[in-house]
Amino acid sequence: MRKRGTILVVDDEPVIRGLLVRSIARQGYQVSEATNGREALELLRIARYDIVISDIKMPEMDGMELLAEIRSSYPTVSVILITGYGAEYNSQDVIAAGADYYITKPFKNVEIAHTLETLFQRRQRQSQAKQP
Repeated sequence: MRKRGTILVVDDEPVIRGLLVRSIARQGYQVSEATNGREALELLRIARYDIVISDIKMPEMDGMELLAEIRSSYPTVSVILITGYGAEYNSQDVIAAGADYYITKPFKNVEIAHTLETLFQRRQRQSQAKQP
């Protein structure tokens, strides 16, 4: 069964990005990838994504800057930020900045799967609540 949903994975580390892309695709989601925040914004300009999963520490444009751009230009897109630098970024600050979820590395695929399912259920409830 193919799930309905499009996800953009943004990470400058090819191994992590590939792991996420393969795991998410196996769950039945349509998934694209970008190597940095600027590339992600280009993809957001030309295609519709439900969720962006982004690393925080990246060259050119980090995940926090990308989050701010998404909230400004694409407010309906959900954002999950991930980091291997949990000591530098705390969950309260990341959530206060507008992220829907914050996950620290190393993460488990089941954690990503559960978070995606939770976000899509929330989006579905919000969509139903808007219908007359």
